Amino acid sequence: MARTEFDHDRFDEAYPPGIERSWWHVARNRTIVRVLKGHVPPNASILEIGCGTGIVTQQLRAAGWNARGVELGSPNSGLLVPEHLFLDTDAFDLPVEIRTGIDTLVLFDVIEHIRDAPAFIRALLIAFPNAQRVAVTVPARKELWTTFDDHFGHFRRYTRPMLRNEFAAAGLSTERVRYFFHALYPAIALNNLLRGRERNIRFHAPDPGFTSTINGIVGRLFAWESRLLPGALPGSSIIAVGRRT
Repeated sequence: MARTEFDHDRFDEAYPPGIERSWWHVARNRTIVRVLKGHVPPNASILEIGCGTGIVTQQLRAAGWNARGVELGSPNSGLLVPEHLFLDTDAFDLPVEIRTGIDTLVLFDVIEHIRDAPAFIRALLIAFPNAQRVAVTVPARKELWTTFDDHFGHFRRYTRPMLRNEFAAAGLSTERVRYFFHALYPAIALNNLLRGRERNIRFHAPDPGFTSTINGIVGRLFAWESRLLPGALPGSSIIAVGRRT
């Protein structure tokens, strides 16, 4: 498997305990669940590849799916639903009885870390022969490139046509592909204009209570934005669902 795991320093930066309460994760989780409900049956068995500390896996399980996560790295704090996570584990090394029982693969902000993403997805479809769907989120728009992308090892930021082409090269037909986090597009563009693409790289978890409540409200507003605005309108992220051809 392509080696994309974070070291402990990067896990500490990206996943401080409580980061699931941040507005960004609240919005992304809600967008992911809403989009998947339109494409993935309620009885699906989902594997989240590159699950980190289990933030999305937890939300998928809360939405009713039989979801588990697998992670190459070894996060040492802030784990959610740890009993449903395979840590320090390569997805390709999972027992065959687990791999053949998966019908949906999800990779959220993962494939931008892989040099040849179509080859990686093709290999996953071979290793998980009954997986009929693949869903991803990715960072969007090359013009939004910042030091954040450099630090976390991104190879690219996507457009919708780029992602459709990678799905096709991997053997997937695109069922849905849309931008979200639309309001972040002008915000990051302005940051790049004023700060020369410099961006903070350490995440800060909101404190419980009032700060987390405000983050939850902001996250819900971003989730509603993705419902109301057209998917062709550029945003800082893309969500896509593909089906095995």
